[in-house]
Amino acid sequence: MKVRATAEFKKENVNPDELDYIPEEGIEFEVSEERFEVLSGKNRFKKVFVEKVEEEEPEVEVAIPKVETEKAVKKTTKKDK
Repeated sequence: MKVRATAEFKKENVNPDELDYIPEEGIEFEVSEERFEVLSGKNRFKKVFVEKVEEEEPEVEVAIPKVETEKAVKKTTKKDK
């Protein structure tokens, strides 16, 4: 699960197990669902250290074929009598 760090890491001077440093606010990283529960408030500090990042599905561009049609041109010819 992708999460975004809040400012609480710096305020409490806490280093998450997933990273080797104290993250700045807004840094995104991956955690398990159990770890998300702990970092989102069920910890000894009773602080929210991360917020869940909603993953967007990438937009798929669909190519629409352009069909060109030719118009039939009726040619008129005059017959000599």
